Order: sequence, then structure tokens, then C-alpha cells
Amino acid sequence: YEYFLCHHKAHAAGQTRLLKTVIHAQTRKSVFIDSDDLKDLDELFDVVKSKVTHVVVYGTRDVLRRPWCAGEVTTAFANQVRVSVVV
Repeated sequence: YEYFLCHHKAHAAGQTRLLKTVIHAQTRKSVFIDSDDLKDLDELFDVVKSKVTHVVVYGTRDVLRRPWCAGEVTTAFANQVRVSVVV
């Protein structure tokens, strides 16, 4: 995947889906969103580590309080995956 969208579902599920649609329409690149593409939760961090070029964090106030989101961002930084925040 070119892009991985990290988000807090309760605060940004709809916005993240829109962001996925816009990114794909403008770039024609593959975009990972867990609700669409995650087959096995045990593989989530491996996807970030080895199958993603760019993690885009939807920066709502509690996104990093969610353990899975914090883990996705930590995994990206630990493996030198590009990270951007959308606010």
C-alpha cells in the first residue's frame, strides 16, 4: 500500500473514508484502511512495518490514546516509514 490511514473510529471514521476516496482518486495509489483491508488483527503492525510507504494519521484529539493507533504510529517511526498528520 502506498498509504495507510490511521484514525480513531469514534471521532473520524467518516472523514477517514472520505480521505481514502480523495487520495485514491487523485493519485490512483492503494490506500489501506483497517475496516476495508485488515484481514487479521495480529498482522496489523506487520502491515505498517513492511507493506506501507506512508502512514497518514487523522489527528483527532484522542487518536494517540487508542492503543492500536499509538502502536501503528510507533511501528512506523521505528521502521522509518514516512508519517504525516492531517488536522
